[in-house]
Amino acid sequence: MEPIQLHGSVIFVAHVKTGYEERRAHISKMLCGSQFEWMLDGDIADISPERDARYFRADAHLTPSQKSCALKHVLICREIVDRNLPGALVLEDDICLHDRFPVVFARSLAEIEQIDRPLIANYEDTRLRFVPRSRREKGRVLYPGDRDRMTGCYYINRAGAEAVLREVDENKIGLPADHFHKKLLNDGKLLYLWAQPTVATQGSHNGLFRSAINSNKTSWTERKWLLLRAYKKLIYNLR
Repeated sequence: MEPIQLHGSVIFVAHVKTGYEERRAHISKMLCGSQFEWMLDGDIADISPERDARYFRADAHLTPSQKSCALKHVLICREIVDRNLPGALVLEDDICLHDRFPVVFARSLAEIEQIDRPLIANYEDTRLRFVPRSRREKGRVLYPGDRDRMTGCYYINRAGAEAVLREVDENKIGLPADHFHKKLLNDGKLLYLWAQPTVATQGSHNGLFRSAINSNKTSWTERKWLLLRAYKKLIYNLR
């Protein structure tokens, strides 16, 4: 895959300090031509009682894995703000970027630079949510979305990172990372954009990896998901 052009932003990959070596190898190979940084802080073992109280609501019904995932995404936002970055491309360690990703991403950044609002732009098809053909415009990549698309592959600008951190400071985390983003969208605190075409898929859905959060998935579940993706793309192309 061609190198990903970032215009001052950074690629962060949420990963763990030990284990999941096959995912580390996958990311390193896929991004071999692009500069990226691992987000290793925020493992389950890193969530002390003090940290748990600092970041999470007492009534949050989250598993340790969900807390770790959510915390890593928040810590990436902290890096963006502390380092005064324009934004970051955030990847989870099971993401599979399609061959067209660098081109589509570059076009989307040009659109993002014209938007002066806190935002997240999501590039993945994992949630099986697509832009209907009737809404698509020639040459345009990003469209307002009405819900989240999971957190395997998205760009967040600095204003978006500030919005996330402000929400954590005021209300803490009570939801998994993707639903936390949806809450910010629903509350009018964040613009959530969908990329069309989609150019990324989580490997824990397409069969490349076992899910770190949902270990109950089977090979039949993944084959069914692939068939459903093909069907959904066809339906949205007819709308």
